[in-house]
Parts: sequence; C-alpha cells; structure tokens
Amino acid sequence: MGRSPSRIAGLLALGAFVTLGASGGYAQAPVKVGVVGPFTGPFATTGAGFRQGLESYVALHGDKAGGRKIELIYRDSTANPTTAKALAEELLVKDKVSMLGGFMLTPEAAAAAPVVNETKTPLMLYNAATPALLKMSPFFLRMGQNISIPAELGATWSRQQGKSRGYVAVADYAPGHIVESSFIARFEAEGGKIVGKDRIPLNTVDFAPFAERIANANPDVLEVFIPPGAPAVGFIKALAARGLTQKILIIGQGEAEDNDLHLFDDSVLNFHSIIYLAGSLDNPENNALKAVLRQKFGPDAAPSAFTIGAFDGLHVMYKMVENLAGKPFDGDAAVKSVIGYSWKSPRGPVTIHPSRELVQNFYVRRVEKVGGRMQNSVIHTFPSVEPPAIK
Repeated sequence: MGRSPSRIAGLLALGAFVTLGASGGYAQAPVKVGVVGPFTGPFATTGAGFRQGLESYVALHGDKAGGRKIELIYRDSTANPTTAKALAEELLVKDKVSMLGGFMLTPEAAAAAPVVNETKTPLMLYNAATPALLKMSPFFLRMGQNISIPAELGATWSRQQGKSRGYVAVADYAPGHIVESSFIARFEAEGGKIVGKDRIPLNTVDFAPFAERIANANPDVLEVFIPPGAPAVGFIKALAARGLTQKILIIGQGEAEDNDLHLFDDSVLNFHSIIYLAGSLDNPENNALKAVLRQKFGPDAAPSAFTIGAFDGLHVMYKMVENLAGKPFDGDAAVKSVIGYSWKSPRGPVTIHPSRELVQNFYVRRVEKVGGRMQNSVIHTFPSVEPPAIK
C-alpha cells in the first residue's frame, strides 16, 4: 500500500536530520540519484539506453560534483505506472535520494507527480514527451522533447520541399494523437491538404492494409509515428513493399534510430525523421560519447534518444549539486538554479527554458549507407527551436 504524501514528507525530514547529524555536514554526504526505468520486459532496450547514457557520463566526467559523490540507484518499473510511483516513494523514503530520473512513458511520470510535488524532488524526464506533463509538476525537467515540435517541423519542412498532399499514420495512443493533430494543424495552416489519416492499433503485426490505404490516397508526404522495434520494422517494410519509400517523402521521429538500424534491411533507406539528435553529428561532445559507448558496450553501441536523455539529465543534476555546494540540498532551489542554464551537449547547444523544456536543435535526417553501413545523415538543421507555450 502506498504511503500518503504527508507521511512521505515527514519521513524525509527525519531522514535528512539523521543524515546531517551522522555525517557532520552536507558537503561530505553523497548525493543519491534514483533512476526509474524499464530494465526488463518489452521496453528493456529503453532501460539499457538509460544505463548506457548514465554510465558513459560518469566515465567521461567522474562521479563527483560540488565536492560530493554522486550515487546512482537503479529500480525497474517495467514501464508500469503503479510500479513507477511505488518505486519513487521507496527511493525517497528508504534510499533517501535527492533527485529522480528516467520515467520512460507519460503515465509513469504522471503517477509520480504527486510524490515529487510533496517532497520537492527534481525529476529529469529522460524520454516522456507529452506536452501536458510539465504542468503536472514544477519539479519536472524535460531532457528529451515535446512531441508536438518535430511533428510541426515535419509539416513545415515538407511544405518547403513543395509537398502539398499529406497523409498521417500514427500509433493509436495519446502521443500518436498529439503527433497527428500537430502535423495536420501546421500542414493545413501552411497551405497543404490532408488526403487521409490512420490510427494504427498498438498490437498490429500486419501493416499491409495500412500501406494499401496510403498508396490509394496518393499523398506526396507521409507523417508517421510508430513505436521503435518490431512495429517500426514491420510498418516500414510494408511501405517499401508498396514502393512508397522511394515514391513519396516519409517523415518519422524515433522509428529508425542508429542503434536500431541493424534491425532493418535496405527497405529503410531514404526514410526521413526529425528529432533532436543524430549519431552522425560531428562535434567534440558527440564524438567523445560515441567513443566511450563503443569502449564500454561494444562496437555497435550508438547514441539514442534514451542515451542522450539520461546523459544530459545527469549533467543537469551535477550542475544542480555544484550550484548548491556547501548547502543542504533543496529541490526547489536546485530547479530554479538551472533555469536559463546553457551547455554543449552531444546533441548540440542546449538551454533550459523557463518552461523547463529545452531550447535545442532539431535535425532532419535521412537513412543512407555510408562506408557500407547505414546511418541517419543530417540533411537540414532547425537551430535553437523554442518550445511552445504551455497551454
């Protein structure tokens, strides 16, 4: 049975008093960070990405910030919201963590919001992308993206390429619906016409009927949002079987990340996507991350959205600890101390906006073969994209 928020706050206050008395001061005590993610189950690759991002950051930057050791404590949510909330409570009360990170899916983060709000605990959202999340807690900071942004940019960029007949095919759950509405609104506002749309059930294994409907509608641009892994592979193969991958412009988000390209055959070539990172980016930070990933996790390890969300999330946590050096850790002060903070990330330049979203580049990428290996090559950059106003 979950503890009430007031009970949690009381236990945390007692724990802080005992910790201070035993250590003789805050500067010497380690700062514990709880990481909640799906480390087993169908979304285990996400948890693996979280762990790789965190361990790579520590390998590059050490395990201390502001004179204090940073201790990572992992907990497996299996992407279950009830489990995620219970683990957040356990980490705060039993393990006495000062900050939380992870929370792959929006329902996980939403379930933890009341606990985070009562205890004033900063929580880095490594991946959860629903726009409304940041309204649920002033202690949430987005380390990934607001999912409406790449959909709107996809509409703008496709219109710039002269495309006028749009079709939208998305997974039938809340994030897919946001992608659908965001793309359609921007595409029509910029003079395009929507000739069809589909919401694809999450349990779909046969994508041929959807590819057939798309082909019959004769669009010149297709906006897609499908979960990565087997669903994305199956859908792209179905589109290729109808000749659509070579006939029309197809734009997705994270369906074919560099670390997943080994799952595809050549049908994925010419697939476009818009997101805030690319493994092919040539900057010192990304090159260092790629090198340590290969060293620690094998020659095929590559940056992903999950990796970079965790990597940058830990960077912001280190900055919070440094900003409060010599003082007791205070979650409210910690969050306020990083508003407006800018740094050079493997994804490019990043700034934390007052909304607690990120100002960051978004990249239009195309899957190509380079040196005999497939990669997402950047063909256009939208620099320093501001997040939309919170509605």
